[in-house]
Amino acid sequence: MRRRLFFGITGTRVVKNEMLKKHTSFRIGGTASYFAYVYSKKALARMLCTIKKRRMRYFVLGSGTNVLFSDKGFAGVVIKLSGAFKRIQRKDNLFTCGGGVLIETFLRTAAHQKYGGAEFLVGIPGTIGGGIKGNAGAFGKSFADITRHIFTMNKKGEEKCLKHSAIGFGYRTSQLRHGIIVLAAVLAMKRNNPSRIKNLMARNRASRLKRMPLGFSAGSFFKNPLPNTAGALIESCGLKGSRIGDAEVSTIHANWIINRGRAQASDVLRLMHMIQRTVKREKGIILQPEVQILR
Repeated sequence: MRRRLFFGITGTRVVKNEMLKKHTSFRIGGTASYFAYVYSKKALARMLCTIKKRRMRYFVLGSGTNVLFSDKGFAGVVIKLSGAFKRIQRKDNLFTCGGGVLIETFLRTAAHQKYGGAEFLVGIPGTIGGGIKGNAGAFGKSFADITRHIFTMNKKGEEKCLKHSAIGFGYRTSQLRHGIIVLAAVLAMKRNNPSRIKNLMARNRASRLKRMPLGFSAGSFFKNPLPNTAGALIESCGLKGSRIGDAEVSTIHANWIINRGRAQASDVLRLMHMIQRTVKREKGIILQPEVQILR
């Protein structure tokens, strides 16, 4: 029965026992019981109905840049929004972007149509849906500054429109609970000169690249405990270059954990706990991971 679990749901492509390390920037993770590419809202609703009926776990994976999967993999369904979820439409200064649209694709599309206002997102990997759930941002701004409202679907396959105030944006977070899927978002942009947009994007990209270590990683690992920064705290504890297995605290930016090639999730987690213990002992501050950890 399990072999034909999602058989007949048109608008999907389901792969069994898919290796998750192929789909994450960390290049870490075991296999997912099911890896489902979903191309429409109707197909997504039907799939969620089946998942709920079977009492299975599920996780919506964006571009895999802010997630750490267990070495044992994911016993459930990993969903990848494709097809209709990668569309972008504009009406005046409002861009309606599918949850599966890459942030960089959105920025290029807006710039091509002479709209800016989200240049602070340049260089941030990930999708619109993931960016909104985690309120991604840089240079003092975030998705909260440009999001008007979003369209979501819950685990029952029910759709809902949420205004900005109902999203519950916070620092690198939102109140969108686990299981809520961002189908699309309406983002407010500003008309601007294309050359100005291009120059600002180039400056922001160059600034990020100067601070961006090379190697497989999930980007900034810990949230900044404002007014401090996680990187400065970790560096001041002398942890740059600390290593467990093939997982290493970057020597370029201390808030990045790098997979030097063969790191396991267990290596990363042991290194994470060591960093947390050291910073708490020496600075009295508890660092919280920004990366989603799926065990």
